[in-house]
Amino acid sequence: MTKATPISAALLLAAVSLSPAVAGSPAPETEDNAFVFTGRLLDEDMGDSLKIISGDYEDNFITGIGAQDFAIHTGIVSLGYELGAAARYGQDSTFEAWGGLVGRIDDIRLLDWLYVSPALVFGLSYVSDSHEGREKRLEAQAEGDARMLFYLSPELDFRRSPDARYSVFYRLHHRSGAWNTLGMHGGSNANIFGVRMRF
Repeated sequence: MTKATPISAALLLAAVSLSPAVAGSPAPETEDNAFVFTGRLLDEDMGDSLKIISGDYEDNFITGIGAQDFAIHTGIVSLGYELGAAARYGQDSTFEAWGGLVGRIDDIRLLDWLYVSPALVFGLSYVSDSHEGREKRLEAQAEGDARMLFYLSPELDFRRSPDARYSVFYRLHHRSGAWNTLGMHGGSNANIFGVRMRF
């Protein structure tokens, strides 16, 4: 796989989900959603991982699914929970599952045809084994255990209107021991792109 794989997949996902035929369908009056994504892991800390184009990418990839349920709404802020699972592959093959709380600011208007919803997910992530690359290297340095770490992931979700059922999103998929709170300082980071469906 080449370095452009996640970006190419993201462009395809964006073209499908932002097309008028798909995005024009009205969203039901619910706050549940499901999503799929793909991306690539980086040999960077959390801050430097936000350099989407120039980041130091590993030959490791991640593809997964997830679901969210928002139960609390206060003005333009929604609060709920998220569950997800992903396959990590490339130099190694491992499995990840996570769950946590999610807060979202709903539908900030950027243009007549584009709205963004920033969100933040915080919880716990479990992997079947540490993955070859930065994660395994940091685990060895700390003499720790990378299987259970914190999950802290900022996200930007884009859709054509507040009534659109489909949207595309970018997320920094971040696992960390939070300065040795869970026996490690760092963990792993991936830039991921996906499609979300509200139902």
